[in-house]
Amino acid sequence: MVGSMEELDEAECLRLLASTTVGRVGFSVDGRPIVLPVNYAIDGRTVVFRTGEGTVLNRTALQMIAFEVDKIDDVTHSGWSVLAQGVAQDVGTAIDTRSERLRKLALVTWAPDRRDRWFRLDADTLTGRRLSVRPA
Repeated sequence: MVGSMEELDEAECLRLLASTTVGRVGFSVDGRPIVLPVNYAIDGRTVVFRTGEGTVLNRTALQMIAFEVDKIDDVTHSGWSVLAQGVAQDVGTAIDTRSERLRKLALVTWAPDRRDRWFRLDADTLTGRRLSVRPA
């Protein structure tokens, strides 16, 4: 088998981000890296996720974070990965038009309990790659 790695353009990264609903948020707490799964929605280049009051994800506010989504096929050893980076913003209870629109997105969380804290990541960096494998 021969593998190849392809860099993805922005349009393909956005298409892939919109194709699923679970990603991972990477951030730092007290100098230590944390990566947590979240349900999310996409609005243009903006990733939106929710969390509950008092959870560690609240610490992402105004912090540089990474958001990663991937799809892996263990059988074919192929898949793709998209990485968005930027500063997380607490949408909170802001009454501006954009925040109100983001809070209306269809964003169902799988986690138990209330998830009333909304955050957005306006991706200032968006990269992706696809690994393909074919017979030699």
